Amino acid sequence: MKLKNLLPFFCSAAFLFCASLALATTSAANADFQPLMAKSINCFSGPFKSYDSFIGMLLARNQDKPKVQAATKANFSEAEFEQYQQQLHCEKFIYDVDGVQVLGYLIQPKNAAAKSLPVLVYNRGGNGHTGQLIFGGTILKQLMPLAAQGYVVFASNYRGNHNPMKLPPEQTGNDEFGGADVADVLAFKTLLNQVPAANPEHVAMMGHSRGGMQTWLAAKQWPELDALVIVAGVTDLEAQLQERPDMENVYKARMPDYASNKTAALQQRSVSHFLPQIRADLPVLIVHGDKDKQVDVRNAHQIAQLLSARKQPHQLLIVPGGDHSLHRQMPELRQQMDQFIRQQLR
Repeated sequence: MKLKNLLPFFCSAAFLFCASLALATTSAANADFQPLMAKSINCFSGPFKSYDSFIGMLLARNQDKPKVQAATKANFSEAEFEQYQQQLHCEKFIYDVDGVQVLGYLIQPKNAAAKSLPVLVYNRGGNGHTGQLIFGGTILKQLMPLAAQGYVVFASNYRGNHNPMKLPPEQTGNDEFGGADVADVLAFKTLLNQVPAANPEHVAMMGHSRGGMQTWLAAKQWPELDALVIVAGVTDLEAQLQERPDMENVYKARMPDYASNKTAALQQRSVSHFLPQIRADLPVLIVHGDKDKQVDVRNAHQIAQLLSARKQPHQLLIVPGGDHSLHRQMPELRQQMDQFIRQQLR
């Protein structure tokens, strides 16, 4: 499919300069871009084709807020942007999961040899538009640094969370917060075979917050995984409601069976109830900040105890002063995560 036919999938009113996306195909940023997925575009296109156009878009949104503009410039350095643009292949693609159209990302080092790179499936947090994968957020600050460590990185926005063409629900599906959307993660088990550099024998999975739940759920059906990394994840959703009763609004809106069978819906998504269904020798790294106000650190201690009880290999890393995002500590944590994953590759 030609790029111009894909523009409606990827452009929305929230993005300035979207009309320039078609012209970006002739830019230097796209000169060496060769898509690996069927319906994809270069991440470094449109407003993201250069650092100047990217930062200009962000600054334009806060024209009367000099402090915000200064913070934006500090957070997104030109050197970092250009390094990733030169060294990484990044594509944004639409993939089909049982007739449902889902938005995903694929990022990897350029010019990697065949089957030379381990695969890392990253499961995002949040629900709906909250926590969604966007270039100036998770893509640039989380996924690209992981790919730069030498991984083929796959990530999904989950079904029902990207529909600029206003397709009917049967074509986009609904985010069920750990229901049918788990299939969007499992689909990468097949899709990774389309990436020449990906080594299908070396696959790990990482999830942050809600993504931790997605990771546990996917691991039940992907026993070949080499390692899991659970960051700020929930172990027991019922217990979590005691800490954050506001989450019930999310559960009611997302889980199709919540109103009729609340207990079963929550337990089906809580690893504390289905851990025996996961391979007992699958290594797990648990990372959690002790100042996390969104998911209490007790979730990390609880799953560590459950893993110990079944003698499942794991490491527990409690981050002093770490909040839910672990933003300040993430550069160092990323090195520890990489070390853990590579030790487990079979």
